[in-house]
Amino acid sequence: MYDDTIYSLLALLLAATVGAIGVVQLVGPSFVRMAYERWGYGSRVRVVTGALDIVAAIMLATPDMRIWGIVLAGILTFGSVVVFLNHRQYRYALSAIGLLVALVPATVAVPRPAQIQFIAQSEESMTVMASEDGVLSDVTLEQPGFGEVEHRAF
Repeated sequence: MYDDTIYSLLALLLAATVGAIGVVQLVGPSFVRMAYERWGYGSRVRVVTGALDIVAAIMLATPDMRIWGIVLAGILTFGSVVVFLNHRQYRYALSAIGLLVALVPATVAVPRPAQIQFIAQSEESMTVMASEDGVLSDVTLEQPGFGEVEHRAF
């Protein structure tokens, strides 16, 4: 199938980037504080946004929560693009758009559950085709109680 290692690395790089953005907002150096004040946003908005960025970074770094991290980071990044464009900060908006675009291929690194399809069923047995991590396997369960199990990997 495909090797999703590069996509997992991308997701971790995005997690580090979003986490760094969150830390900068929480620490609030003078240029960040002045920008928030100039644009009419209070310090609470900065702190909440920074905290949400850190939560998104943690989710992006955790494979089982990665899709939620992508969604949260996407919402936060889209909001920052809108704010930057509204205040004519085009260079910053372009950087944020780049981050937003980078979230798309990170979705490949989201773990997916195995796909199970029932192929055939009779009174004596049931055959199940299952695919997990790109490995197709055939499992036959025989009655009574489907006690015997035959497992073949393809």
